[in-house]
Amino acid sequence: MVSVPEPELDNARPQQRRDAADDAIGAAKQCETLAAYARDEVAATLRQCWAGDAGRAARARFVKHAGDYEAAAIALRAMARTYDDLAESIASAQRDLHSALDYAHRNGLKVDDSGRVDFARPTAEAPDGEGAKKITHAHGIISDALTKASLADTDAARSLRTVEALTSIDDPNLAKKALDKNSPLGIALRLSGGLDGLHLINVPPNVLTAVNLASAETGISRKLLLAILRQEQQWYQDHNPSLRGPLTEFGRFFDWSLTLGPKPDKSLGITHMKTDTARSVVEKNREAFRLEDGRYLADLSDIELAALIEHNPDLGVRLSAHHLADLRDQPYGARTDKHLFTLYAADTPDVREKNEQYGDESDQRGGDIKTRGQNWDRNEPHLDDAMAWDDLSDEGQAQAIRELEAQTPAGHSLSLHPLYRAGLATGTGTGEPEPGTPSPSPGPSPAPPGAH
Repeated sequence: MVSVPEPELDNARPQQRRDAADDAIGAAKQCETLAAYARDEVAATLRQCWAGDAGRAARARFVKHAGDYEAAAIALRAMARTYDDLAESIASAQRDLHSALDYAHRNGLKVDDSGRVDFARPTAEAPDGEGAKKITHAHGIISDALTKASLADTDAARSLRTVEALTSIDDPNLAKKALDKNSPLGIALRLSGGLDGLHLINVPPNVLTAVNLASAETGISRKLLLAILRQEQQWYQDHNPSLRGPLTEFGRFFDWSLTLGPKPDKSLGITHMKTDTARSVVEKNREAFRLEDGRYLADLSDIELAALIEHNPDLGVRLSAHHLADLRDQPYGARTDKHLFTLYAADTPDVREKNEQYGDESDQRGGDIKTRGQNWDRNEPHLDDAMAWDDLSDEGQAQAIRELEAQTPAGHSLSLHPLYRAGLATGTGTGEPEPGTPSPSPGPSPAPPGAH
């Protein structure tokens, strides 16, 4: 979630969203009028005045136009609801913020752009701890207001992605169905919109299975583990997916591993973990990391441990999950998945302090941490959609594909773009041909008997 900075919320203009909602409602009403005219006026007139197959085809075309307009009206009304909900949430958060800022001013407190509250002057603190209570009170209201605004902004962005995808739907009933963001069709529509330039999490199925298992084992979210994979594996594209696992493969490369020298600064495996970090993880979690012969990974040399990680992506995922769980055990600056995502790159007092100060907001940060936070912001909605698709049943996925195929012109293909490959992702259009598409030319007439 991208946190809204205090000045941005302070200067927000909810009325602009309300005005946009009014414009969308006006356009929706025009579409509904045109739909009614096409279905009730024109089609009825054609039924009376134009008999035969050609007349029936013309009526069907106008009824189809009516459906197009109705579907457009549904999308526009959904857009209006999104803008109205966003305006109301922002206005509510803004009222809370202004109340807290006024309270802070009256009590000699200052508020920085991140929402942090402190004394304006060292002498402003009231005796008997009253000053600390005032800081806590003001900070709580401001924090809640910024969180409310951030959640509203995130929800609106995701709703608008669905509304944008509705432009490919011309069946009013399907358009209504797709507005349920958890429906298979709604998920599929969002996946059909592309990846905004992101590269895929290019790992084999066994690694995705390892993510699920490691998440269940440690309580670290699948989303966070997948985000780590996507972030780190762009530098690790040459692993061998045929390798099967850390236990059965150990003997195969043991002798080879002894020829390596330890490289403590090298990042290991598919999740780019340093040797020292891996060593810390296996020592803290001895029972969780053992070989088939009963030995602990903690008892291996650095050379052996590094070789094991390099050749076993599944092990890399488990080590990362346990490492993230260890980071989470110190909650200061590690309260959200995004916090842990930044700490995975650099667990320093400064990063933890900035996590506490700025929450999940990225733009107030600097250097590599800012870039990493922005990467999380770009990845998160696509990860949510890919996981939602992966969690659907086979029939749910197939039904969504069939519904999209019916909305795709015949002769065209459709393709979904989950951030990682999961389930059926392609189909062929079965809908009406695009306007102006010529009918197939008839074949040559058979030659009469005896003709040369």
